[in-house]
Amino acid sequence: MPLLTATAPGTWGVEPGGSPLDPPWTRVLDEIAVTGFDGSELGPLGYYPEQPAWLRHELDTRELRLAGGFVMEPLHDRNELRRVLELTRRTCAALAGAGAAVLVVIDGLCRDRSATAGRSAAAARLPAPAWARLVATVEQIGALAADEFGLAAAFHPHAGTHVEFADEIERLLADSDPELVGLCLDTGHARYAGVDPLRLIERHGNRIRHVHLKDVDGAALARALSRGSSFEQAVADGVFCPLGAGDVDLAAVAAALERIGFDGWAVFEQDRAPGAPGARAEAEASLRHLRQVGIARAAGPRAGAR
Repeated sequence: MPLLTATAPGTWGVEPGGSPLDPPWTRVLDEIAVTGFDGSELGPLGYYPEQPAWLRHELDTRELRLAGGFVMEPLHDRNELRRVLELTRRTCAALAGAGAAVLVVIDGLCRDRSATAGRSAAAARLPAPAWARLVATVEQIGALAADEFGLAAAFHPHAGTHVEFADEIERLLADSDPELVGLCLDTGHARYAGVDPLRLIERHGNRIRHVHLKDVDGAALARALSRGSSFEQAVADGVFCPLGAGDVDLAAVAAALERIGFDGWAVFEQDRAPGAPGARAEAEASLRHLRQVGIARAAGPRAGAR
């Protein structure tokens, strides 16, 4: 088919950022380029240069493009709205100025929902007023991104947040304006939550604006669920693995995306704890798998990589 492929600083453990274990951003960009990806996501605001001209220069030097970026905040909390919108505006300015087209919107991790990640029956749903505030905030972010910066907003269901499970995904998409709010399909978070990513593509292909490709170690997930591990603990225990090494059928995902005519970015992510080793080697293995299933182009490393 092939699609433009990218990865993200989170694959190197840089999420939410600010850890003394985070590698230098220059090294991460160098390794993304040498591995052969077409681009990178922005990662946590402030990790890569926020100034668009500087960021674009660093990407151009390595023959990379900016695939998108995210805001991940408590979207239902009215006391956080002003700060969230200010952060969104800064993120959008960096994205649009450096050539990206998509803003990924994610509800923030919270302790109660992280503790029940992947276990729908145990997870408390937001009450109606808080849910309405979440939807309104998502739409406000979508309008801001589109009207002020020409960006498309794509909502990312995420384990350990208030929009994780099938009923919450369906409710969010039903309650939000499709002109303002698209969908970021994340194959790993769907698998974690017991949601079939192929079903999401089939039901909501017209809303998909962005794709995150993750794989899940099924045995590690089973242990996490049986122990009642938090999402953060499951990540530290290696629940996400290189593409092709886990349970997600990416060949079937590729075929489904081709059927709906998806032509956006395919972004490999392997959530890991800060400082966890192996990022470059596992990114290389994952890109090889993307080539095998026809998602990534068959090409060598970036000529401009340092």
